[in-house]
Amino acid sequence: MQDPFVSHIVWDWNGTIFNDSRALIDATLDAFDACAMPPITIADYQREHTQPIPEFYNRLAGRTLTDDEQDRLNQSFMTSYLRYREKARLTDDAVAAMSRWRAADRRQSLLSMHPHERLMPLVERAGITEFFTRIDGTVGELPYKAPHLAEHLERQGIAPEHAVVVGDSVDDAQAARECGVRCLLYHSGEDALHAREHFAELRVPVVESLTGAVSQLLDPDSGRLGRPLSHAAEAGVVGVVPPSEERA
Repeated sequence: MQDPFVSHIVWDWNGTIFNDSRALIDATLDAFDACAMPPITIADYQREHTQPIPEFYNRLAGRTLTDDEQDRLNQSFMTSYLRYREKARLTDDAVAAMSRWRAADRRQSLLSMHPHERLMPLVERAGITEFFTRIDGTVGELPYKAPHLAEHLERQGIAPEHAVVVGDSVDDAQAARECGVRCLLYHSGEDALHAREHFAELRVPVVESLTGAVSQLLDPDSGRLGRPLSHAAEAGVVGVVPPSEERA
């Protein structure tokens, strides 16, 4: 029997549906080199990865960076990332996972911390817009995903207890917990953004494929998520999503 409570997946984009984790890592390594910062490795990136990005850069540098240093890192990162991204593709089993979920008569949407005006062309070029009831990137500055997720669910009239976030980062899990939504975390292996031990403390299921995530939700023999994640005991988000016009 299928789990009657989970009817909607909120997919993450970067590192989940879109296989650009290595592009993100390599662009960060390039940025630190170009800005004459201490050299960093892939292991450093995975060990220190966190949100918001300025705090991540501080951790990698081992000190609090100046605003000018943060700006130069951001600019250098974007230059390298756009170059690496040209070779990035959808995660191998992304379409199969979304197709299976749709075939089970369930709904799904896409939520990303990537700027909305940059996200939409990428999703459209990938040819997967038809899978989603809604696609939301960010508008303006938003350091954490939780308020973004809350607005995303509210705009679709989705009760948190009927939704699950499938993402690849600690921020995805923390956003889900803050909003009272279930979560599955995808770890892609050696090119993942986080060291796997980062996920151990979160006490959420971890899968190694997106089809495996869907199996967790549809097939009770493959595992059940159990009750929804409880709300966080203490606030982990500063600020709220500002009112915005309806987006595609």
